[in-house]
Amino acid sequence: MALQTGIVVKGPNEPFVVVNDLKRQTPGPKQALVKSLAVGINPIEYLQQHTGLLVEEWPAVLGSDCVGVVLNVDAACTKLKPGDYVYGCAPIGQNKFTPFQETFLVEEDVMFKRPANISIEECCTIGVGLLTSALALIPGLELKLPKAGTQASEKDEWIVVLGGTGNVGQFAVQLAKLCGYKVLASGSPSKDSISIRNGATATFNGRGSVEEQVNSIREMTGGNFASIYDSTTYGYEVMVKALETCSTAANKKLASVDDWSEFKTPPSIKEYRVQLAHVCRRHEPIGVQVTKDIVDMIPNLEAHIALGTLRPVEYIANGVGWEKVIEGIHDLENGKISKKIVVRVQNE
Repeated sequence: MALQTGIVVKGPNEPFVVVNDLKRQTPGPKQALVKSLAVGINPIEYLQQHTGLLVEEWPAVLGSDCVGVVLNVDAACTKLKPGDYVYGCAPIGQNKFTPFQETFLVEEDVMFKRPANISIEECCTIGVGLLTSALALIPGLELKLPKAGTQASEKDEWIVVLGGTGNVGQFAVQLAKLCGYKVLASGSPSKDSISIRNGATATFNGRGSVEEQVNSIREMTGGNFASIYDSTTYGYEVMVKALETCSTAANKKLASVDDWSEFKTPPSIKEYRVQLAHVCRRHEPIGVQVTKDIVDMIPNLEAHIALGTLRPVEYIANGVGWEKVIEGIHDLENGKISKKIVVRVQNE
């Protein structure tokens, strides 16, 4: 049995440890074995370390944003072949699919193929952020993303994105703009230029009180909006109050990345929770639906990235090697770095 190096957590609240006795997997139907080249760090990594959230087995191999090169494929694969570069969001908490190890498996239909205009490091800024916001806006808020190479008609309607300067929110701003909407994005005033660069029409202070944020939404949109997306997990009250007291729309919708808190959304508002972490969990009804939604969206999203109509976010390169991955997780958890952290783990 071939063994390999990687990072494990032996149990909840146990430290990250580099080991050299992980089993190398063999591709199943429509799967490919991929050499891990780089990873992007997300909060889910330290949440899983501390709580065991969505971990299917211990010791656990973690990881989410990833890029790698295909080593071999199952005979049923039609999209991928050896030598292809792939990236995206690994299925969370499933050891055979997670990238904090030398090689890991991917299901070809839920991964992006790397185009020539995106670097390896940039690939690691896209998967989690783009797929999270795509789920929120497309199946969630029912926006229609135009086919890559075409342009949506401009709509005289706003969509509100809470947290438009974050790694997830930046993709929401880009997507909403591509769908033809005027975009109002919240964030720190010092980072307004990020939202504007990604296509926001206007911005407001996301650090104000609920009343202040709702008033800003009212003043800037004139009530001409039907949908709000919270990419931050702490904007629920703002969403509900703005939709109830400001929106003039007949059909009101909200979407949130918070899929664990108890919401008491009024029946007049349609609610959607993003559950990206359930991708490829086909033993769960939500896993089946999320996986289907991602498979359906990937081709068009992939084409937009290749054309440059969807762009990666800024990142900080945190060195090379597994120890640097662990260091990056601690830095993110302790608030030392605000940009996306990317780590090269192996040479090509």
